[in-house]
Amino acid sequence: MEFGGILVIFLVLVIGAVLGWVTFFRVGELRGQVTRLEEDLARLKQQVDQPAPQALSTETPADVSTPLEAAPPAWARRNTSAEPEATEPPAPSGEPARWLSMLIDNWMIWLGGISVALAGVFLVRYSIEIGLLGPRARIAAAILTGLALHGAAEWFRRRTGGSDPVFAALAGGASITLYAALLAALHLYHLIDPRWVFLLLALVSLMTMALSLVHGPVLAIIGLIGAYVVPILVSTDSGNIVAAMIYSLIISGAALVLLRFVFRYWLWWGILAGGLGWWLLSLGMSQADTFRGLYLALFAWGMVAVPGFDWFLRGRNLSTAGKPEPGARPITLPEYRLQLNQAGLFLVILAWGFSIYRQGFSTGALGLWAPLVVVVCLAARQRDSLAPLPWLTLGVQWLAWFVAAISFDGSFERFTLSGLPLADQPQFLTFAVFMALIYSGLALLHVRERGFSHGWMSLALLSPLAWLALAYLLVNGLSQSVPWSVLTMVAGLLYGTAAAILLQRHRQDGTALWFTLGAHIAYSLAVTMYFREASLSVALSAQLLSLSWLMKRHRLPWLGNLIKVLLAVVVTRLTFNPWLLGYPPDVHWSLWTYGGATLFCALAAMQSRSNPTMQKWLEAAALHLLVLTLGAEVRYWLYDGVIFAHRYSLTEAAINTSLWAGMALTYYRRSMVSENLEALYRLCSRILLVLSLGSYVIAVLVHNPWWSDEAIGTTPVYNLLLLAYGLPVIMALLIARYHELPLRRPALGIAGLGTLLFVTLEIRHLWQDGKVSLGYLTSDGELYTYSIAWLLMAIAAILAGTSWRVRDLYKAGIALLAVVIAKIFIVDMSDLAGLLRVASFMGLGLSLLGLAWLHRRIQHR
Repeated sequence: MEFGGILVIFLVLVIGAVLGWVTFFRVGELRGQVTRLEEDLARLKQQVDQPAPQALSTETPADVSTPLEAAPPAWARRNTSAEPEATEPPAPSGEPARWLSMLIDNWMIWLGGISVALAGVFLVRYSIEIGLLGPRARIAAAILTGLALHGAAEWFRRRTGGSDPVFAALAGGASITLYAALLAALHLYHLIDPRWVFLLLALVSLMTMALSLVHGPVLAIIGLIGAYVVPILVSTDSGNIVAAMIYSLIISGAALVLLRFVFRYWLWWGILAGGLGWWLLSLGMSQADTFRGLYLALFAWGMVAVPGFDWFLRGRNLSTAGKPEPGARPITLPEYRLQLNQAGLFLVILAWGFSIYRQGFSTGALGLWAPLVVVVCLAARQRDSLAPLPWLTLGVQWLAWFVAAISFDGSFERFTLSGLPLADQPQFLTFAVFMALIYSGLALLHVRERGFSHGWMSLALLSPLAWLALAYLLVNGLSQSVPWSVLTMVAGLLYGTAAAILLQRHRQDGTALWFTLGAHIAYSLAVTMYFREASLSVALSAQLLSLSWLMKRHRLPWLGNLIKVLLAVVVTRLTFNPWLLGYPPDVHWSLWTYGGATLFCALAAMQSRSNPTMQKWLEAAALHLLVLTLGAEVRYWLYDGVIFAHRYSLTEAAINTSLWAGMALTYYRRSMVSENLEALYRLCSRILLVLSLGSYVIAVLVHNPWWSDEAIGTTPVYNLLLLAYGLPVIMALLIARYHELPLRRPALGIAGLGTLLFVTLEIRHLWQDGKVSLGYLTSDGELYTYSIAWLLMAIAAILAGTSWRVRDLYKAGIALLAVVIAKIFIVDMSDLAGLLRVASFMGLGLSLLGLAWLHRRIQHR
């Protein structure tokens, strides 16, 4: 098709579309006038049918508008006060439902606006593909088209006397067309200097956002979405991601300016999604590595500074309050805006940390990652809701650098801390020093301006230690280092000296408190860098005593949180030692590692008597560590110093069964005399009983010498059977007698079955010369011995149950007697011969007769 035919078709389509829009608007205007006339007519008829008792006033009521005059929409009422935030109400809670309804009702308008926008974009692309016009003519035509569409939208708005979503959609399409034209002039044809292009884009964005004040939120939505996606629609594969990120900052800034005047929750979250969306797209391009950190810092600064025009982040314009929604919880403008700032900055900080992890350390890292720290710290100075965020930046950055230095093996089962290359280590040390100065300096600036604060003072004093620890890990790895340990200990001594000087002046000085805590943390780092694995646990647990004393003296209950953290570290370390660390068997480390930690924990509990809650935590940890200590010592002596041997023998199961049962009794008895820790002792006692029962079940079912190869010993009675199966019977009887009443019946049952098992095993051991396995032949004498022993046990149980009126014991004796009778008639009759068979039946008969006589005598008595 020739150029003339294409031009004619294009003009026909444009003219037809314009005429169609004019007709649609005119019909809508006439329909509105007819509706208002009908309403006026109905109102007049009602006044005629029901006349008022007195003459109507000639004045027009203030709350009745002129019939043909449309009231301006709510979103178009601009605030005329000096501070727009002062009278701006918070966004209504039901806004999402209204927007969903508007989307459903006006889908055709939305589709029309999007179509107009795509038409402008595709017009540019089509002109490029077919070579219809020259580069300058193409860009000029696109710009003129966008301006013409904006002019048409404004003309229709003024002509109808009010705005409409249709006009907003038309204006939104015009703005997107202008975005496409300017970006094509920059990336495709290089007709305009990039600085001018970005300036023009900023003007277009500002114009679009400003027009949303008169056209309504539809234009804001279309302009915001279109502004963020235009670089994707008009892509030239140039890979200039930095320019696109700068463009994203301009769009975000314009939208944040609009947010100052027309606040909407969806607008805020749209800005956040657009800004972080371009950060996400930049992750796959190395060109953005030198700009990504600055981009996130500028984006975070804009979120805090632009809506309130608080360019230096001094917290101005935060004292005004808006009117709450009817029936909603009263909420001030600063409150909900700062809540959104907190959520937005939280997401930006997470993106910042992920960027650090992906890029790793490189030259110029300080200029790349420090700006966000400065922005967050300055923003949090006058905004208490943002106070935790500086600590968050420190934690996220610390974790990102640490994880980036970890390398896993092929199966991801083991990891090593590879650290930094030798060439990067001096630069990273410089980076760590300056970052520590930035954190400490900004925190001290806050303290100087607003007074003492625990959060800021802790950041000022602890952040250098955090960077010292990170530098040690990334430079020296996990190996022992005397120089690093000495350096950290010197820092701790400086902190301790400062704390002593301050405490002499005032005992309740908060700064002295944080200097003291800093000294403790420096001490922990120093011993971590120097001591071996076993000594480290004792060195860490020693601080429990000093921290508990510090909490008692300064009366700061919140200090207990640090004690709980330290407790968790020590207990977790000693509990999961088999999976965390390895120790040489030539050193008896278990006694002073586990025992030393237990001792320090117990002393700290005694020091915390004035704080019952903290005392419960410490005593619970001390009890747990005591159990670990005893268990470790048992394994040390059983396995020649290899405490973490992957075995659980019959000897260990036997020791643990009685040991844990005895400790359970001890804790229960202590719970009866304790005033504040009764529930804690009772809980520990029950846990130990469960552990004891589990160990006994293992001894009976897994390591039973009937089918296992466990070595028992050849000495009659006094052998491993006595420890594994005899002593648990005594412990069960003690539990039945001295423990909780509900446990009496199961404990007696375990004692009865355990006695039967123990006697049977000992008989087997006697007759088999120290062998217990069922694989050996059973002699006639052994069978007869079983019958005699079981019969005597049954008689004793029946008589005791009858005399003591214990029905369960009586039933158990009858059951055992039935087993003996069945054995004699089934086993002994077939296997025994001669006098042994006669003795077996004779003994059974005489025993039954004597039992019957004794039973009647006892019942009669």
